[in-house]
Amino acid sequence: MTKLFVAILLVLVSPGAFAQDAAPLPLDVAQQRARYARGQMNAADEAVRKAEKSSKAAQRKVEEAQKALDDAKARADQAAKQVEDAQAALTKAREVHDQAYQELRRSHEALQKAGGQQ
Repeated sequence: MTKLFVAILLVLVSPGAFAQDAAPLPLDVAQQRARYARGQMNAADEAVRKAEKSSKAAQRKVEEAQKALDDAKARADQAAKQVEDAQAALTKAREVHDQAYQELRRSHEALQKAGGQQ
């Protein structure tokens, strides 16, 4: 990525730097242009490094968010299983209760009949 950016920068700078004029550039002007181009290249390189660092940080955040999402899904699945188990236990308890109530009612009716026959 950095090499590509530097290559593009050189292509943009090169027409002016490599153009042949009727008179050659004075040394100090050529050096000034070279320093300017070097500064631009260094600034671009620094910008690329910052962008790569930001990209890596963003990627880490995405991975952390994905892990958190996976953990949340696992907890939701576990909670759904617990709800299903609790509903099954409630249904079973209701059946046992209904049976016990029916036995109590029959016992009470039998006791009333036995008491009424005496």
